[in-house]
Amino acid sequence: MDQNTPLETLRDGRVKATVWENTNADGEAYHTVSIAKTYEDRNGKLQDSHSFSAGEFLRVAELARDAHRLIRDVRRDLAHEHQADRQTKQSRDPRPSRREDRPARFQNRSQPGLER
Repeated sequence: MDQNTPLETLRDGRVKATVWENTNADGEAYHTVSIAKTYEDRNGKLQDSHSFSAGEFLRVAELARDAHRLIRDVRRDLAHEHQADRQTKQSRDPRPSRREDRPARFQNRSQPGLER
């Protein structure tokens, strides 16, 4: 994902929550949210403010909840993709199972902690 492109912008009236996807030094994705209120200045130019009136708090809270839900869903989808990739990789992997990796004298022994 492009560093300057938001994943999604959620709106409720003049209040918006912008969800960003970034990548850390290890290449792992992480998400941040910017919450702002859009207003028109004296010159007619649109500006963003990060201050909210008491009447806007509920909108901010609901947008934060929606942003959290969106990030949770994105992370879940990424986890499913990674799991599918691992399963595909394992099905193509010609290596024997773990038990067969053991030296012959240990192949018929159960793993520690699994005896009952």
